[in-house]
Amino acid sequence: MFDLENIQDPSFIKNLKYKELKELCKEIRTFLIENISRTGGHLSSNLGVVEITVAMYYVFDPLKDKLLFDVGHQSYVHKILTGRAKDFKNLRQYGGISGYIKRSESKYDIWESGHSSTSISAMSGILFTDKDENKKVISLIGDSSISNGIAMEGLNYLGQTNDKRAIIILNDNKMGISKSVGALSKAFSKLRGSGFVRGLKTVLTKISPRFICRWFHQLKRGIKGFIQQDNIFEDMGFDYYGPYDGNDLKMTIKLLKRVKEAKSPVVLHLHTKKGKGYKPSEEDKSGNFHGVEPFDIATGKPLNNCDDYISYSQIVSNYLVNKREKEEFTVITPAMKSGAKLDEFSEKYPESFVDVGIAEEHAAVMSAGIALSNKKVVLLMYSTFAQRAYDEILNDIARSNYNVIIGIDRSGIVGEDGETHQGLYDVSMFEAMPNMTILMPRNDKEIVGLFNYAFKLNGPVAIRYPRGKILKEDLNYDFETNLNWEILNEGNKLIVISYGPDLERLNKIIKDNNFDCMLIDAKSIRPMDEDMLHKLFNMNKEMLVIEQLVSSGTLYHHILEFKELNKYSSNVIKHSFGSDTIIPHGKISDIYDHFDFSDESLKNVISEVLK
Repeated sequence: MFDLENIQDPSFIKNLKYKELKELCKEIRTFLIENISRTGGHLSSNLGVVEITVAMYYVFDPLKDKLLFDVGHQSYVHKILTGRAKDFKNLRQYGGISGYIKRSESKYDIWESGHSSTSISAMSGILFTDKDENKKVISLIGDSSISNGIAMEGLNYLGQTNDKRAIIILNDNKMGISKSVGALSKAFSKLRGSGFVRGLKTVLTKISPRFICRWFHQLKRGIKGFIQQDNIFEDMGFDYYGPYDGNDLKMTIKLLKRVKEAKSPVVLHLHTKKGKGYKPSEEDKSGNFHGVEPFDIATGKPLNNCDDYISYSQIVSNYLVNKREKEEFTVITPAMKSGAKLDEFSEKYPESFVDVGIAEEHAAVMSAGIALSNKKVVLLMYSTFAQRAYDEILNDIARSNYNVIIGIDRSGIVGEDGETHQGLYDVSMFEAMPNMTILMPRNDKEIVGLFNYAFKLNGPVAIRYPRGKILKEDLNYDFETNLNWEILNEGNKLIVISYGPDLERLNKIIKDNNFDCMLIDAKSIRPMDEDMLHKLFNMNKEMLVIEQLVSSGTLYHHILEFKELNKYSSNVIKHSFGSDTIIPHGKISDIYDHFDFSDESLKNVISEVLK
């Protein structure tokens, strides 16, 4: 019925009848499943918000009102309705449309954010500057995201401003990437009430005239203290509606029309089914369908699944399971149980595992508190999310010199998630911190060795490892290593220094092209191996430092500092990303091709320096 790829703008929605709107929702779900199965992307979060998004465009005027999508990975329906369905064949591919809100893509994309919980604060700023009471600002935010401290700070501000027209739609699906955790999650469960109560409320709202609904809403608030449990949103000053079924299109439209008339801040609590319309996604409790690779629709299994390869995240998780059998320690993660492959660890050792939800700052300080009691603790988070806990890691872990092992997952180029998720800044961040050891292994064996080293270290240590997979092999989990830099290839004309899995590529490039280069594994980014550096500088050869990072505050700069302090004369050259370079989304191989990190580009870089 609908040619989604020929949609130009969302204005057509307002002319549709209810049956047509319902058919539109059905066709959007089919479109999402078919297209994401080919490209990969965020599946279940988008399937759950189809009715909400269609209802938002039916009720509000996107040319006047501001529609904000917290995080942005639930914005695919929004992209379809604003004329980008035809571009989904290149979703998250280099040069294609982003998987998040992207202002350069559309005038309807208002707030860019690849990280959670910022939309309420952004809404506060928009409302502060725009005094037009006829304009509405709407934020769609999930139940896991709203528990984050930033969102709470935004709620704290807006709750005191009775004249603001903020409309917060709480998309409550009991899931972040995986199951929502924490006291607020339990509070939302109480607000949901029983299925019978929710059903009765829905029926009464549907059949009652608007003035009766408004009267009932006011009556409920008036007698709240006698018959209703405490409500965090009403206690903070918001007019609260809910909870209602957010997958009931007619109900959602009616509710949005009602809150559109509000003169004070509103929270509309809608309960949805994450992954609705696709059974494998609906039944997923582990977060496997939150972000997916291309998959077979019939089975739900990845198309490129290969049992011969294993992710670096899984290697670390397997190591921790093995280590916990021999030694007590705690693993903490901020809503990354699924992403960090910690399901087995959490099931085997639930007393030693804590998922704090989307709360990176809290995770860092809690880790420091555990270390304060002389207990071992491993804090696992993505590189891009570690940035959110900068101050807490700096002051509460590094400054205090607590023995916290920080696993920095998805370091370096991440790929399809794009600008806000590239792991290019963590070394610069950690280099500025006192007492911090920074390590990066080149392979699975070295991952084991460096983690074993970290468990014996007194002080904070960050161990970086990339997104991607490596060929499976049997590992000796008792393997130990030190922080001395290693010579991987002998050579006389050029010294190449790098770290991480790029070394495997560099070693092959050097050997395949018969480059007369010495290759150094600088697995300890900090502290540097000064004995090795003295030896290298005394060779009086040019040095090429290759780092998959932004070129600010990295190993290259500390080698330069070492050179100046010791009055060496050898030329030191860098190959990295410029500090002002913003790396877009796309396959990692495509990013490498366009930003001079492919095998061919690295070969050319080495060849030019040799010349």
